[in-house]
Amino acid sequence: MSASDTIAYQVRVPVVCVYKTPAQDSRVETQILFGCGFEVFEIKDGWAQGREIVKTDDGYEGYVPMSALVTPAVSPTHQISVLRAPVFSKSDLKSQILQFLLLNSQVSVEDEDGDYHHVQDLGWVHENHLLTHEQARVDADFVEIAELHFGLPYVWGGTSSEGLDCSGLVQSSLRAVGRDAPRDTHEQEKALGRSVPIHEDLSGLARGDLVFWKGHVGIMGDANMLLHANAYHMSVAIEPLQDAVARISHSAGPITSIKRMD
Repeated sequence: MSASDTIAYQVRVPVVCVYKTPAQDSRVETQILFGCGFEVFEIKDGWAQGREIVKTDDGYEGYVPMSALVTPAVSPTHQISVLRAPVFSKSDLKSQILQFLLLNSQVSVEDEDGDYHHVQDLGWVHENHLLTHEQARVDADFVEIAELHFGLPYVWGGTSSEGLDCSGLVQSSLRAVGRDAPRDTHEQEKALGRSVPIHEDLSGLARGDLVFWKGHVGIMGDANMLLHANAYHMSVAIEPLQDAVARISHSAGPITSIKRMD
């Protein structure tokens, strides 16, 4: 399959890993959520080689099981706005839960019944668990979204509410409010926000500032507390920035930049 023959697929499972090689015991590069696009370059032995379709044009290349993909792609109308949204068999909260869709999953609403929306061929999702893409951009605070992830497990390559890594938390939180972001820490550091001075006493920080180290990033919840997915706690944790700086300096060195998300 040549570059001109690539095919746009969509993820048909709640979340799928993108692997470095076509084997499930290989390194996980990232994850892709239900309804998100995957551009396929080649299909072989049940694996699709390709990359996630993203606005920032930096989607990870890798391998995804073909069983997790579907074509033709459906144009999404809404996104999941809570960490885990139950999909019901009927427009009734007492009906069977068929599965859960995760924050930022992309869905197409095809019917409505009271407070419930029917999404594709999956089932019914409550309207409180959905936002149109336009609604996601109105008065949205990405830090509030990030704080919802507190206590979730740290997962290398993770981008979902089942577990995330540091840059996955930043990307997922921004996507939830309609702002795309690169996947990797070093790309986020280059692309996001504007630089603010790094003071020796770590003063002058504000809610929403991104604090970068070599290979790591965290989000300021206020002037003093850092929210970040990290392998030390093996979770999304909140701690004083001073404590994080002292510990991280031994492995990743000093803060490399602070970016303000205006």
